[in-house]
Formats: sequence, structure tokens, C-alpha cells
Amino acid sequence: MDTAKDESLLVQAKSLQQKGDLVNAEKFYQQALENNPNSLEAISSLAMLYLMKGDAHNAISNWQKALKINPTDIESLSNLGYVYSQFQDFNTALPYLESAHKVAPERDDICLQIAQIRTHLGNLSGAKEVLAPLMESVPISPNAYLMYAQLELLSNDFPRAKATLRELLDKNPNLPEAMINLGSILETEGNTKEALSFFKNAAEKAPFHFQANLELGRFMSSNGQVENGLAHLNKAAEIQPTDWGVHVHLGNAYQEIGDFDKAINSYKKALSINPNDLGTRQNLSRVTSRFVPPWHLKMLADHERNDAFEKAIKNTVGEESVVLDIGTGSGLLAMMAAKSGAKKVYACEQSKYIADAALENITKNALKDKIQLFQSKSTQLTNEDLDPKPNVIVAEIFDSGLLGEHAIPSFRHALQNLCSKNTKVIPKAAEVKGKLLYAPKLGSVNPIKEISGFDLSGFDQFRIPEEYITQNLADITHEFCSEEFKIIDVDFENPWPAIAPNQCRRFEIHVEVNSDQQIHGVAFWFILLMDDKIKLSSAPGRKDNHWGQAISFFPQPLYGKSGQKLRMIVNYTDTQIWFEDPKLI
Repeated sequence: MDTAKDESLLVQAKSLQQKGDLVNAEKFYQQALENNPNSLEAISSLAMLYLMKGDAHNAISNWQKALKINPTDIESLSNLGYVYSQFQDFNTALPYLESAHKVAPERDDICLQIAQIRTHLGNLSGAKEVLAPLMESVPISPNAYLMYAQLELLSNDFPRAKATLRELLDKNPNLPEAMINLGSILETEGNTKEALSFFKNAAEKAPFHFQANLELGRFMSSNGQVENGLAHLNKAAEIQPTDWGVHVHLGNAYQEIGDFDKAINSYKKALSINPNDLGTRQNLSRVTSRFVPPWHLKMLADHERNDAFEKAIKNTVGEESVVLDIGTGSGLLAMMAAKSGAKKVYACEQSKYIADAALENITKNALKDKIQLFQSKSTQLTNEDLDPKPNVIVAEIFDSGLLGEHAIPSFRHALQNLCSKNTKVIPKAAEVKGKLLYAPKLGSVNPIKEISGFDLSGFDQFRIPEEYITQNLADITHEFCSEEFKIIDVDFENPWPAIAPNQCRRFEIHVEVNSDQQIHGVAFWFILLMDDKIKLSSAPGRKDNHWGQAISFFPQPLYGKSGQKLRMIVNYTDTQIWFEDPKLI
């Protein structure tokens, strides 16, 4: 055996290993072992190289080989214990670590691993037993104290846990981990004042300590000091930007002060790091839902509505069609148009968050090349934006009262400014119809007067007079007090001229009463004429009708008799329908 040559090979191997050249380092280790098969240094170093390469099997094999040569080799024993514990094979790991502890009882890293495994296996007293000598050693082992305190917490012994941490701080007054852990216990106990003191002290003693800034920022943000808390959370994110938890806390803090854009960005950053965290996904959904009215999901669940639009689109759209989808939402109608053969589809959506989701849907359905998405209102587009010009408009921008989502102004602008002549609109028209309504429970709060014997009229200031509400009539106590009557017809392909602000069109109608019940107002709905054949109604009785119906309440209920006539004025603008001056005649 050439000892000098063996040492030279090992030096070269270690040098290559440090440089990251694991392939050539392995060759030199193998040569050293050919020269000296029982070299513990070569065997252990080769085992570590295998571990660096991710080859745990050969790493374990080499350390076991080393133990056959020297059963008390501390590095082989401790490394085998570490590797098996990483595989969660604690029962195999523990004997190796306990043997290593017998060889080197002063090694706190080995003691801590034993304590962790015993804790995992439920042996808390055994974990404390191996830590206790470290707490008496000189110098002390801070990690032993910290873990001992955690074991006392696991036993629900809060006083002893606090005492252990205070003892550690007496011996090491500048240790931020002890301050953080003590602050967390005090926070759990409701002692927020002293908890804040420890969190602040930790951040002051260690201004660039990630956990100190994180915990102080989290605590401040959840205890009414959000602005100060954000400063520390952002500092923590700078120190450790890949920690998903800090981005979750940032999202929570931004949400607390109403900065929802930053909250959303923080939650998205957290999910980019930890995409499977359910809590973060729920937080993100809660914030984004603020910008996405809940009726969007109900609308998508209205399959009769979806089918009617799809049939009308298929009937209308062909190879020469250029389609404009106004208020695309999920992108569903735009994708239907693209699938129906349109040569080009424009989709516009004013909400940034909905537009982002629509683009994701369009991309997932491999239609990005056919659909051009604008994150804007259609009325913000110009004819320079759209080339070629649309010759088909499709839109589902209707509320329960038909006009409230600005369908008329949107269609009018598109037809006059964006589209070619003879553009088809889906739906092409609508009929608004209604019935006189008896609704005693809803009527009692429209307007609000007396409830349960108390005058609650002061609350009526929160009700908008003469503005209809949305209600699925199937869900409330009600009776109709008339047959169905027509209110207005609306032609979307030839919308009426613009109605000036603060102006309206009005006309008088007479409706025959067919009930002796009180008349609280008018319930109304619409029928969409999708094309020349297909119709879609929001009338009561259609299941899964996401629109519901509109109810316009009279200022006071009327007491009519069957056979009487009720006269009222119908008012409408581009965006609203309402009723005035109802009188029985």
C-alpha cells in the first residue's frame, strides 16, 4: 500500500468534489480504495459524494461498509442516522444515532436528532433525557433549551416552557429564537403586551433575522398595527423571498387595509412557491371574489342559458364571421363563437381579474390564436382596435331587469363605432313582461316601517327608492294580482336613440287586477329573442334561472279588488325601468 499515493488521491478527489466535479472526484476515490480498500476516510468521503449525487443507496452501503471496519466510526453512525431519518424510517435511524451518542455524548447535533426522533415516536421523556446534559454543558447548547421548551409545550406545561426560555435568555440575552418562542407562548396565553415586547426585542437584537421580522410583522398586522407590521413583513420577504408563509402573511395584512391588488399578488406569490396549500388558495379566492360578483358562477350553472346561446351562435356564426363578445366574463361565449368557425373573435372584459381568468380559460382550450382579449370596456375600444371589423355581436350583459348592466349603451356604441353594416346581435331583441305582485314579507321592508312592533323607519335610508330589487320569486311568499302584461320591447340590433342624463321615456299603462290581495308592486322579467327561432326566458318557474326576477315596489301598497284597473306610468332609460304614480281606477 502506497500511503503517500493514497493521500494524494484523496486530496485530489476532495478538491474536485468541492469544485462540483463529482464524476472525476468519484474516480479518484475509487483509485484510492483500490490502493487501500480499508481506508475509512475514502469510504466515508465516497459515501458523502453519493449522497450529494442523490444516490442514497450507495451512500448507505459505503457507510455500512465503514462500520464493518470500525463499528464506532462516529461519522458513519451519525450519517446513517441522518439519512434514514430523512426517509422517515425513524426506527432504523434511532439505533445508529444512539450508538453515535455513546461514542460522542458531547455532540449536540446527534443529541438533537435523537430527541427529534424520540419526540416523533411519542417518547417525550426520552427526548428530554438526552437533552438535559446539554443544558448543563459549558458552553450551553441554545438549541437544546429551545427544543426542551417545545417538549414542555407538547406536554401543555406552559409555565415550565416559559421558565426554560427565560433561563436561556438569562444565559444568552441576545438570542432572538428564545425571544420569538417566548413571545409566541405569551401571545397564545393572551398576554399581547408582553408578547409584543419580546417580538420587538428579537427584531431589534437581530434586525436581519427572518423569523424575528416575520413574527413581529405578523403579530402587529393582526393586532391593529398593520402599517408597521407590513414594514417588517416586507423586510422578511426581502431576507427570504422563497418562504411561502411570509407572502401569505403579507396577503393577509394587505387585505386588512383594503389593498386588494397587493393582497392578490402576495397570495399568488405564495402559491407559486407552494401551489398545493389549500388555505392560501381559499384566501386568494376570497379576495378575488370581491371583484367577481357571485352571480357569475350561478350564470355558468344556468345550462339552459348556456345551451340557448350556443345554439344561437351556431345558427349565426360562419367562416366569414368576425365576432365581438362584450363582457366576456369566463370567455365561454367567445370560445363558443371560435368553435363555431368564426375567423376572428374579439372579447372584452373590464375587470382585470376576470380578464386574466378568461385568458387562462382561452389558453387552456387552445383558442388563444383565434380570440383576441381586451382588458377594457367595449365602449373604450375604437375602430382602429378591431381589424377586421366585427359583423356579429354576442353578449350576456343583462341583469334581472334587463337593462341594468348597460346592454343598450354597449350595443349602440359597438354598432355605431366598431362594427360593419348589418351586424347581427345575439340576442337580437327582448320583451319585458310583468305581473302585479302581492309579497307581504318583502313588502314590509319596501319601504321599511314597523317590524315586530318596533319603528325601524330609520333604516329605510339604506333602501334605494324606486330601484328594483332582484329576487327569485320561487323563494318567497307571493301571489300574482294580474295576468302577465307587456312592459316594453327592446331591439338590440336597432337600439333606440340615446336618452340624455336625467331624462327618461315614459308612458301610461292600464292593468286589470284579478285578486283581492294587497298590491305591493310589479314583478317583471324578460324573454330574450336569441335569433328568429330560439328564445330564453327569465320568467318565474324556469329552474336554475340565474337572473331571477326584478321587483319594483310601490311607495305604499294598494288595496284593490278583482276586476279593477290599475293605472301607472312606466319609465325607462338606457339602463333602468321603474314605475310611478300607481292608482286604482
